Formats: sequence, C-alpha cells, structure tokens
Amino acid sequence: MLHIVSKVPLTTRLFDRLGTNENDSVIITGDAVITVMREGEWANYWAVVVTQMTVNVLSVDLAIRGLVESDLVSGLKLVDYSGFVDLTVVHPVMHSWH
Repeated sequence: MLHIVSKVPLTTRLFDRLGTNENDSVIITGDAVITVMREGEWANYWAVVVTQMTVNVLSVDLAIRGLVESDLVSGLKLVDYSGFVDLTVVHPVMHSWH
C-alpha cells in the first residue's frame, strides 16, 4: 500500500498505522512536507517510521516551501513527479491521509 500524506495537521492514528507493514511506502506531499522537518513537532514520529518502511518526500513541494534535504529528518528519500508515478505502479493500492 502507498500511504499519501498531503495535509496537516497529522494525527497519531496515522503513525499507529505506518510501519505495520514493511512492504508499504509513504509519500509526503503538499503542506505535509513541513512535518518532516528535523526540528519539527512530528520529527520523532517520522524518525521511527523511516526505520520501518520507505518514506518518500515530493521534492518540488519542499522547494516551493524553501526547504532543503538538510532541513529534514534523516532517512527520507526525495522523489520527483516521475518517482511518485513509479510508486503508484509499485503500490496499486493507495490510502490518502487527510
């Protein structure tokens, strides 16, 4: 399953679900990219998730918000739109978290 996280605020329910299946992946897009900031409120949650599954961040959404990879929690994978499409091919079942 591909978990698409695009909105804030996040909930602990999301983090209860993430990491329960190592074959799942996450892509963080839109306003949710601010939640993966190394110094942010959700940094500790994301730091755990990246040890359990692949967590991707849409690079264009980072750039739009003036963020760079060094601002982020370690272990995230930056992807472009083509990489996002590739994730949807690999994971035909998707769940959007709002």
